[in-house]
Amino acid sequence: MRAPRLFLAALLLAGCGSVSGPYTWVTRLSPEETPEEVAIQPRDMILVEVRNQKDMSGEFVVREDGNYTQPMVGSVKVAGVSPTAAGQMLSGLLRGIVVDPRVAVWISRPAPIRVNVVGEVRTPGTYELNRDRTVLGALSAAGWINEYAKHDSIFVVRATDKTRIRFSVSDVVAPEGPSTRFRLRDGDAVIAE
Repeated sequence: MRAPRLFLAALLLAGCGSVSGPYTWVTRLSPEETPEEVAIQPRDMILVEVRNQKDMSGEFVVREDGNYTQPMVGSVKVAGVSPTAAGQMLSGLLRGIVVDPRVAVWISRPAPIRVNVVGEVRTPGTYELNRDRTVLGALSAAGWINEYAKHDSIFVVRATDKTRIRFSVSDVVAPEGPSTRFRLRDGDAVIAE
């Protein structure tokens, strides 16, 4: 809890001045960085359905280490992969235990994340996002940008490695494209200049 507050304090001390240094436009991110399907994260609740195997199916919490306990298999790492890929992986693990295993996986309840929204927004602060982990969702939680915001200077600063991704307002509100697939992570900062 202390680290996100320190990160937010550092951003606030920097003021509303320009975010300097290198950045990548969201439109230039690779398909791996903006996947079509959201990846499973620690603390997500997943629903696993093994066809015709009621005792192997159910809802499971993904632990902080990225694993969950699958009956008859044990601990399985699913964090960082899509539900489709997790289903394929589980089908492979269940071969030899179940005849013709067919597995489907869904994220039934995504874990909430906390993001900091600062700069030229109506209500800067730390916000908890549940299902909508997009830049649009974060800016909406903060009351949207104010009249002083530059429409081509919205940045996401990753908490993990300080990578900076740049958005324009038109990117953020686009009905499809890389910005709609881009997902915020716990501790990220959204900065509107």
